[in-house]
Amino acid sequence: MPKSRNPFPKEGEFIVAKVTDIENQYVYVELLDYEGLPSEKLARGMIHVSEISSRWIKNIRTHLREGQRIVLRVIRVDLEKGHVDLSYRRTNDAQRKNRMKEWKYAVKYENLLQFLADEYDDLKLDNAYEQIGFSILELYNDNYQDAVEDLKENGKDIMNKISAISQEKKDSFLKIIAENVEISTISILGKIKLRFNQNNGVELVKESILEAQNSLKNPKITRKLNITYVAAPKYGLEIIAKDYLDAENILSDALEILEEKAKKYNAIYEFKRY
Repeated sequence: MPKSRNPFPKEGEFIVAKVTDIENQYVYVELLDYEGLPSEKLARGMIHVSEISSRWIKNIRTHLREGQRIVLRVIRVDLEKGHVDLSYRRTNDAQRKNRMKEWKYAVKYENLLQFLADEYDDLKLDNAYEQIGFSILELYNDNYQDAVEDLKENGKDIMNKISAISQEKKDSFLKIIAENVEISTISILGKIKLRFNQNNGVELVKESILEAQNSLKNPKITRKLNITYVAAPKYGLEIIAKDYLDAENILSDALEILEEKAKKYNAIYEFKRY
């Protein structure tokens, strides 16, 4: 499970837990990211029946089941006794979805570090965290998703900022990432019709397309804008991004440039989505 640098969470945090026992008035869980007291394998927490739902509950098992992984909010923490009081009802669907997504990236991150540790006799998972794992996370304020995805896209640049591990192990880690990390993307496809009637019309087309392509200021593996020649005056457009909002923004910026150029020179211009 993802390793936290702290044995217990802080009040107000959203954490991922596994339901271990259900009683009449209480639900007991394991906090999957926290080690808890030295005598514990994992930190444990408790949910009172009143913190499961704002409505009256006849049977807790209609809401939660043993073995289920759930997102909870931390209400109170007693560090000396190792007691953690938790709430399910003080989380909403969006918070649960976002926290579970973050947690899955944290699991992915730990698996990558474990793969690295497995390649070297002198490296254990704890050492991998200390030598490279925590240093990378600090660059992203412990945002596992950003860390994993940026390692895939800009791994060499990130490794240049890490000094506590050998270059050989850095290269091995980048290879592990290349082989095991896939970032989901979406695409927008379209067709551009662009023709200038001026004597230098060909040059104006090239200039317009280049400006449109350069409107993407931060290109990455998962963030691309391609405009390709099909047959004059037709050109293909492809945008790749991690989500539709970003893709639509890229499209809007590119088309705005083409539209302004076409209007300035009274050109023939048209865009259609596939």
